Amino acid sequence: MIIAIGVLGAAIGLGASLFSTKHVTEGLFLTPGVSAANYKRYENVFSSGARLQQFLQTTDQATTPEGGLLWTLADTQDALRDALKPEFAFTDRDQKTFGVKLDDDNPSAMIGVRIQLAHKDPTGGTPVALLAEYVRDSIIRVNMEATMLAQCTEYSTREQELRNAQIQNDFAIRQEEGRLANLREIIARNPSASTIDNRQIVSLEKGTERFLSPAAQLVASEIHIADMKLAEARRKRERIASALKRDYYCQAQQALQQPTTGRAFLRSLENIQTAAFQDHDRTLDIVEQTWNEIDVQRENWSSNYLSSMRFVASPEGAEVKVRKPGLALGVVLGGMLGGMLGMMIALIRAWWRNESETNAAA
Repeated sequence: MIIAIGVLGAAIGLGASLFSTKHVTEGLFLTPGVSAANYKRYENVFSSGARLQQFLQTTDQATTPEGGLLWTLADTQDALRDALKPEFAFTDRDQKTFGVKLDDDNPSAMIGVRIQLAHKDPTGGTPVALLAEYVRDSIIRVNMEATMLAQCTEYSTREQELRNAQIQNDFAIRQEEGRLANLREIIARNPSASTIDNRQIVSLEKGTERFLSPAAQLVASEIHIADMKLAEARRKRERIASALKRDYYCQAQQALQQPTTGRAFLRSLENIQTAAFQDHDRTLDIVEQTWNEIDVQRENWSSNYLSSMRFVASPEGAEVKVRKPGLALGVVLGGMLGGMLGMMIALIRAWWRNESETNAAA
């Protein structure tokens, strides 16, 4: 009986070990620009099950095997949060082992997100890769929503400010031209006033030119008008650039309100740029300069979000089996517990028989 119960316990231990088998896949996904200082706002998006399910629907992955696995994961917020962990140059274990502490003044200590997923059946690592795309998509949307809103507001306001400055400058030029006409009339009535003493200095600071001769004031006024027209030309160029950037960023912000992915949004920026510039002559230097600036910015975004964000090593093919307890340990522990249980039952049965025989003899 003791041997039978021991064998039964070993079988139960073996079954428990086999039942606890999980296929675990993990990978370190590098996330440049996401630091320990700003990780919290990204984490709130990462851990949203509704956002993950929306991402799966948008990418048509909800009905795939890996998508279905992540859909189930999204229903449990704690499980989703546990699957995505920030990775630091020194982990908590490293800090305890080496007696170091992360420097709060060094926000670049975070290097990426550790993505780990466990399932009873083999997955090949594809759900982890899909989850990494969700992380990438979330970072793009969080950053782009903040950037596009800020830039749209800034250039909308800037364009209006430049228009107001131009109106004020036009009025100042008209006033100065009227003063110029008066000075010419004064010089015409007094020809002697047309001579400028070589020792005189034409000054435009704080209205001191009014103390000079009419001829000197005439020169100063012409210089002032020339300066204001140069400023007007620069302001006109800046207005064109601001209007183009306003249209570009505001249209991009509207595009973000539609169901889309981060990758698709970055691809759509080129079409948005073309639409914003379609009514402007690309041969104008300021239009070409603004186009090139936006081009460079878009290329930098593509590099940061699509190339720099990557796995240190591909999770595909890196799946491992994890059993708690292991097969050998489960058999040994089950056998030991079964044997101890069998011995206890045998002792109880022996005591019961002795008691029964004693009572029968009495």
